[in-house]
Amino acid sequence: MVQVSIVVTTYDVESYVLECLESVAAQTLGDIEVLVVDDGSKDSTPELVTAFCAGDARFVPVLLPTNSPGGVATAANAGLDRATGRWVGFVDGDDFVEPRMFERLVEAAEACDADLAMCNYQEVVDGTGGRRDPADAHRWAGLTERCYALDVQTRKQVLRFIAVPWRKLYRRDLLDEHATRFPVSDGFYEDNPFHWFAVLSARSLAVVPEVLCYHRVGRAGQTMATVDVRLFQLFAHHDTIHAWLVSRRLLEVYETSLLGWVISQMEWIARRTPGPLQRTLFDTLVPIFAQYTPETVAGALREGGKGATAQRLSAAVRKRELGSFVRTLTTRPGSNNPLVTAAFHLRHSGVRRTATLTGRYLRNTLQGGGATWVTSRAARAGLRQPSRQDLMFGLMVVQQRLDGLADQLGEIDARLARHQLDRPAEPETSPAARS
Repeated sequence: MVQVSIVVTTYDVESYVLECLESVAAQTLGDIEVLVVDDGSKDSTPELVTAFCAGDARFVPVLLPTNSPGGVATAANAGLDRATGRWVGFVDGDDFVEPRMFERLVEAAEACDADLAMCNYQEVVDGTGGRRDPADAHRWAGLTERCYALDVQTRKQVLRFIAVPWRKLYRRDLLDEHATRFPVSDGFYEDNPFHWFAVLSARSLAVVPEVLCYHRVGRAGQTMATVDVRLFQLFAHHDTIHAWLVSRRLLEVYETSLLGWVISQMEWIARRTPGPLQRTLFDTLVPIFAQYTPETVAGALREGGKGATAQRLSAAVRKRELGSFVRTLTTRPGSNNPLVTAAFHLRHSGVRRTATLTGRYLRNTLQGGGATWVTSRAARAGLRQPSRQDLMFGLMVVQQRLDGLADQLGEIDARLARHQLDRPAEPETSPAARS
């Protein structure tokens, strides 16, 4: 039995696959087998894989005859089914890794007698080669130990990390014992349920906070680069994870975490959803939120530390208020719609709050006998002392202007809602290349 089986999945990555394979071949851990599974590429990737594997006995080509529907599940599972190592790791065919990656992960896992090991990574922008931290980089601050026995709280903490499998090392016996595989469908993003299955099945985790692998982003044809209805396929995995939790009597423990995952994906996808597809996004989310009580929704928002936008979106979906959902999306900062820009600046300029506080202050001053204080201030400034009638008139003017501002905001909200709801939905595009 080899120490580590590394599953490399490829699909139409002819420009990147050799860099990937060379980085895997350069591993300082010598006792490895590398299963290179090509998912029916239409470019020269299969030929490049075959030629590379012929020059290194540790590399085994597994060439699927046709491209499987959906994402990487079929290819990844084909590699898992052929793996013989004590440990299993993954590498995407357009990514690359540090020479010590798998040696460091094995060392950490064995030192902790862990079922899983997880390292940090960076994103590499295709074309420029620029490197940047991923969105979950801040979560490493919460993992201060090197070894963790996975209790409920720690599992919830790890579940919040980005779900990618290629930053982890898995004990193969763990995966086989629990029949853990990537769910196969005609959708994408199947690494999300696999992440949940593995983290909730494992007893312990080894933490390696070093950057040991590099994930390419911004590549043409990559699933993460899509900005159409295919993004919504991510939500189908809610039901997959939900059913898995129910089958293991874990739903009550992790339902707020699962709904929190949905809310996080909703926030991310909503920022990328064009106006004509906002109704489709809403319709996708409604049946998911319908499975949870208002208390669970509130608990998920609280557990995830969600802000005002997530709270408004969640409330709109739970109450099935499409207009509120669309208004929340279309009035967020960064929109190119001039109505949105006007509404945003009106809401956030501070004018309305200033007027409200001024009106409240004047009202309280007059009711509390503070007119004497106001007139004395005017006298010290050398101004004509205002009468109570003057002050009441001023308060009335402030109130009228505040009411006018509220009317303008209401009109803009209504125009935005009509503008978005009257636009026809775009036709769905055919599935494209995946990550």
